[in-house]
Amino acid sequence: MRQISGRVIAPMILGVLLLLALGFSGLGGNLGRAADIPPKGVLLAFAPGGVLTRDGTLWQYRIDKGVWLTIDDAFAQEGRTTHVLPLPAPATQIAQMQSFGFIVTTNGSCWLYDLEKDKWKEIGAPPVSR
Repeated sequence: MRQISGRVIAPMILGVLLLLALGFSGLGGNLGRAADIPPKGVLLAFAPGGVLTRDGTLWQYRIDKGVWLTIDDAFAQEGRTTHVLPLPAPATQIAQMQSFGFIVTTNGSCWLYDLEKDKWKEIGAPPVSR
């Protein structure tokens, strides 16, 4: 696995902080309500430089190129064809997203993107503890 130097990490962190400041400005501090976000606004961040917009697009900021790419276009830049988009649930029904490929919806369903099979799979939710 390739190591990432501090010269790469620091700009990425700065970029994410700037993105969050720009993406959530003007919301009156009420980040929990999707209805308050403009139609093409950022709903949530899923990774350094990665955001989900209200229209259901996953965007990845390529700091090395200074451009925003859809997640599928970002993979294409690395030589891999993917079909992450469209997402398996409307963006406004996504409660959490820890990476581009794992979604928890507001109704509690979990979705996992299988990079090898290039498709989403609903994996349900873990069993209720006893």
